[in-house]
Amino acid sequence: MSDKTIKELADELNVSKQTVQYHVKFLPTKYLSKNDKKIITINKTGQSYIKGKIKKRVGKNNEQKTNKETTNYTAKNDQLLKQQLEIKDKQIEELQKLLHSQQKLLDQQQILTLQANKKIETLEYNSEKKEEEKPTKNNEKRNWFSRVFK
Repeated sequence: MSDKTIKELADELNVSKQTVQYHVKFLPTKYLSKNDKKIITINKTGQSYIKGKIKKRVGKNNEQKTNKETTNYTAKNDQLLKQQLEIKDKQIEELQKLLHSQQKLLDQQQILTLQANKKIETLEYNSEKKEEEKPTKNNEKRNWFSRVFK
């Protein structure tokens, strides 16, 4: 059966029955006939004509929808990117503050370590002096005692 009803053609093209009926109105009657149940059928030539019209219309609608969707998607995407950039800027700013404070702490620690090392050196130097002085005093005492008790 090469002739198709409006419903069959609509199902084949994935469009509504009303869409096919709209195009049937402009179709010459030689492409149309009625079957035994008094239902309008469309022959192969009429079907190809309607298919061409519907494909053109669906293609244009899809392009328009795609353009609108792309525009909406791009706008939403741009807005999302701006929000993400603001968040990243805040995070970078916080990290820079943290880095600055860490550098201050490191500088302070180095200064304290240097001061502590100087104090240790001073104490070591003083203790060495005292150690050097002690044996000489002992020798002097021995010498004096040894002189007296010889």
